Amino acid sequence: MLNYQYHFDLNKYQTLIIILSKHIIFAFILSSFALFSQDYLWPLKAGQNLTAVFGEERPGRYHTGIDIRTFGQIGYPLVAVYDGYISRIRTSSKKYGKTLYLKLNDGNTAVYAHLDHFIPELDNLASALQEYYDQYEIDHFFEKKEHIIKKGDLIGYSGDTGGVSGPHLHFEIRDQNQNPVNPFNYGLSISDDIPPTVSSLAFIPLNRKSYINGYPEEKLFSLKKINESEYVLEDTISTIGPFGMAIKTSDSISNQEFSFGIYSINLHHNNNLIYSMQYDKIKWNESKSLYTEKSYSLARKGFGKFYHLFSHQNNQTLTFINSQSYSNITIHEPGLHDAIITINDYIGNQAKVKVTFYSDSIPKYNYNVTFSNDTCSIHFITNNKLKPYFYRINRHDYSIKNISKYYDMGNNHFFITGIQNPDNIIEIYAKNQHGLRSQSTFHMSNKKNYKEIDGELYIKHYEHGILIKFEEDMFSGKNAFITLEKKGIEYPFELNKESLLTYSSNILSPVELENVSKIKVYYKDTTAEEIFNMDQDGAIILPDSAFNFSFLDNQIIINGLENTFYDTVYFWAQYADAMKPENGSVVSNIFKLFPDLIPFNKEINLNIAINKHRYPKYLSIYYYNENNQSWHFMPSTYNSDSTYMQTQILSGEVFAIIQEETSPILSSFIPQLNGTYYSSDLEHISFHLYDSFSGIDDEKDVYVELDGKRIIFEYNSYQKKVRYPLKYNLKEGEHTLFVKVQDRVGNKSIIDGKFFIKESK
Repeated sequence: MLNYQYHFDLNKYQTLIIILSKHIIFAFILSSFALFSQDYLWPLKAGQNLTAVFGEERPGRYHTGIDIRTFGQIGYPLVAVYDGYISRIRTSSKKYGKTLYLKLNDGNTAVYAHLDHFIPELDNLASALQEYYDQYEIDHFFEKKEHIIKKGDLIGYSGDTGGVSGPHLHFEIRDQNQNPVNPFNYGLSISDDIPPTVSSLAFIPLNRKSYINGYPEEKLFSLKKINESEYVLEDTISTIGPFGMAIKTSDSISNQEFSFGIYSINLHHNNNLIYSMQYDKIKWNESKSLYTEKSYSLARKGFGKFYHLFSHQNNQTLTFINSQSYSNITIHEPGLHDAIITINDYIGNQAKVKVTFYSDSIPKYNYNVTFSNDTCSIHFITNNKLKPYFYRINRHDYSIKNISKYYDMGNNHFFITGIQNPDNIIEIYAKNQHGLRSQSTFHMSNKKNYKEIDGELYIKHYEHGILIKFEEDMFSGKNAFITLEKKGIEYPFELNKESLLTYSSNILSPVELENVSKIKVYYKDTTAEEIFNMDQDGAIILPDSAFNFSFLDNQIIINGLENTFYDTVYFWAQYADAMKPENGSVVSNIFKLFPDLIPFNKEINLNIAINKHRYPKYLSIYYYNENNQSWHFMPSTYNSDSTYMQTQILSGEVFAIIQEETSPILSSFIPQLNGTYYSSDLEHISFHLYDSFSGIDDEKDVYVELDGKRIIFEYNSYQKKVRYPLKYNLKEGEHTLFVKVQDRVGNKSIIDGKFFIKESK
């Protein structure tokens, strides 16, 4: 973005000065006795419907204002929220689009973004600046006395310019240091009596000795709604070692359709406030810490947006997090504990969640399971009081799971009858007197031949360590272990039964995977039998070191700077599958890079080798969205000396080089080529442009000449439309129009035509 502050030389810039001198001063200087008010006006004359609020999460950043709905329309009047002066205007086809900045007399700045147009005086000025600097994108600052405004003055009109998904007004308040602050703290208000809603709670282990209900992995728990504002965690959760919680919550506003972010969260443990956050102010550089405040791993696994209820990676320095917030909950003595979570919206409506957890390991029971014909005998070897749970699972459809009736024979001996195929898998667990449940075990009367079983191996790299999981394609009932092969030597690690089909290792340190070339899965039987193996290619990245590694026979090269990650990380690559793109051809192998559950602090350079027989034209690296099965363009560069294409990545994804040879489509020309018009009827030149895959970046990818002279036009990326208002009536006769559009990989479309102007009516 260019950043101009102009003082014009009359001799050198005479033409521009004449234009500027003609534009009208549209407000009067404030009188010295004006009274100040901290209550701002609502900035848009289109109702008080919102689509987003301050502090909400956006990809890699925070939302720094409020979005006011315009119901798919443009052109609603915008008014000054308070006395002050216009300090700045910007025009761009990206980000905030057409933007107006008001410096308010209380020291704040009000920002109005995505405008369709300014008031005429500012439109004329913007046009003059664009012509002078021979480009559409400008950023112009005003002196204090150039454009004085009063509260309620008309200043522009809402639109859909810049990087938007639909028409709306993005409105910000910035403090004297130009940091965004919450507009609702300045008298803007809406009617709302609905408290936030809470859907689930996560418990997150924070080191290698942490366990949640006996597992070293984050676990989600549903909440029971007691009334409109109160929730309770029904289960008692077992915790061992340092852990944190994260909550999935959102807000609704009365008579409005959308779901919104919340304002504040507090966590009390045993009546002590241990975590507190409140979105009153956000500094621009704090976006890099977004995924220390939100759970990156839960979002990446498709569970949605969870707010951490613990300070993480020293994020107590963030403006909106209480500096005294705890980094974890650690209980040294076994016992029952209570926690209260309160969530508030911007209006003051509150939701409350009550949580109970027990600081102790889950109960472990030994029991004998014996099948005989259609019966099963279960004898718990303990004198402690317990409550057993038995379920029957269909071995043809594992989703069919039913509670099994049982006979209590006394002395913790139970009996199940009527076990018949296919409902012959029995799940067993029990709860102790504190409500803690043991891990489930699974038993089948007729076991499958393990040689018929296949599966998938997964590596889950969390911030506190690595889990290796094996998921069977059918239930075996076997115990299993893995080996990590390094330089021909296999190192064994136990696997625990996590669910009916899934085995999981204990938490491993990233360095334990250094130099691993193969991972194997074995079933325990009279002899260990290998049933699955997977090649592995990875490397260790240390937080305080730069790095440069190649993978998969040098088809992938990555490099980056120190502090790319918060801690030591195991980085690896593997071949992947993906849907073919509709409008392009994949011209490399498809790769997936990991870790994908840990946020990057800095971009990593990704280099993918180009096939030596492929001419490097119309190529770029794309990433594949596995959720909606679609490919997305990434800005890439090609160095002919290296035979690699390079891009920058901020997350582990699926990547490939794709060639696109489809040119942009140009349509809906005004004037129509070879058409004839009265000069008074033709007010603008416009056309639509569409690219099916890589897309159009900005106005710099579009070139337009009218009668052989280049024109400075507006490109609306949302409408996919180019528009140039004619500043004068065209003369009678033939006129030429030349248009060249290039997509982001270099495909071009050219229109070279003419139209005619006849005498006025």
